[in-house]
Amino acid sequence: MGLRDEEMLEGRSGEPEEEEEEEEAEVVDPLTTVRELCEQTEKCVKAREKLELCEVRVSARSHTQEECTEELFDFLHARDHCVAHKLFKNLK
Repeated sequence: MGLRDEEMLEGRSGEPEEEEEEEEAEVVDPLTTVRELCEQTEKCVKAREKLELCEVRVSARSHTQEECTEELFDFLHARDHCVAHKLFKNLK
């Protein structure tokens, strides 16, 4: 049995091994990143608090027609307003 046979039995081919799994950099969506940053601004925090209070109030009642649509739209508007000013600076 020669060296080449021994290498084949051991799973070696005589050539340098390449990494089976190439490490790829994880692609992060800049929109998600900017949204997370904007959600921490004062306006967004206040709008989220109002939304959460509304959700607690509505979920505490068994029979209500109240929805938190207005509070949700206020939060989304505040966040998207912030995002609009910052997002395009990050794009290439």
